[in-house]
Amino acid sequence: MEHITLSGILNHVSRSLSGSFNENELHTIKKYIAEAVLNVPYHQVFINKHHEVKHEDVQEVERIISELISGKPLQYAIGLAYFSDLVLKVTPSVLIPRPETEELVSLIVKENRIVAPRILDVGTGSGCIALALAKHIPDASVTAIDISTDALDVAQHNAKSNNLNVNFFHGDILQPTVLDGYTFDIIVSNPPYIRDSEKVLMNRNVLDFEPHIALFVPDSDPLKFYRAIALHSVRCLETSGWLWFEINEALGSEIVNLLKSLGFGNVLLIDDFRGKPRFVKAQKCNP
Repeated sequence: MEHITLSGILNHVSRSLSGSFNENELHTIKKYIAEAVLNVPYHQVFINKHHEVKHEDVQEVERIISELISGKPLQYAIGLAYFSDLVLKVTPSVLIPRPETEELVSLIVKENRIVAPRILDVGTGSGCIALALAKHIPDASVTAIDISTDALDVAQHNAKSNNLNVNFFHGDILQPTVLDGYTFDIIVSNPPYIRDSEKVLMNRNVLDFEPHIALFVPDSDPLKFYRAIALHSVRCLETSGWLWFEINEALGSEIVNLLKSLGFGNVLLIDDFRGKPRFVKAQKCNP
């Protein structure tokens, strides 16, 4: 494959992967490869179609093709994901950011009325929520916690590469004293929420490659993280502050009831863009 052109390498991608991916998936793959590997904006591919691709870039594309055929998710094969106007490094130590989580960020940004809010992101992973909120609420002071030091390494890299300031720290949100001394105006989390029994419904590329610690909870206690975060929020949220969750669509009413039982007001279950109950927001009331 010597002296291969830009159009030639992208056609090679299509031919190599056409048996494994549909047209929409192939379009996304080629866009990622053009922009992240070949450094050509996808909308400029046509006018640069005769541009010669460097040998090392051809080898990198071949590696990506091989990993995609093996089942590795595109974002892990390339090592990055796009999220809320950010380019984020992703590794198998962190979840690949989802469109639903991007929608959660948009809701918080749109509805925020607090000047210079202090925000906590629980279980930050790649840092996607914390960094997007820092970008889109510029006067915010954002803190993020994760139990995984490998995830925190990725999140700190993403903060630096996107020139954003977030205070990351290591801790276990299930420990009752982990947030002692902190107060926040907004607490947000996309915690593990897929029940172990739901694994049979999931794609192999998720089960085989994404970190299970960030995905799964036991069927015996699927609300364990929501309960822990809500209890912290009772203590750490300012009065009239807001708690935001991304949730398992099957657990919406249970999470709403949990928050109401702990004294939260204005508890609302919100559908995502697919029409599934995906988010809950709640406000801390006067004690």
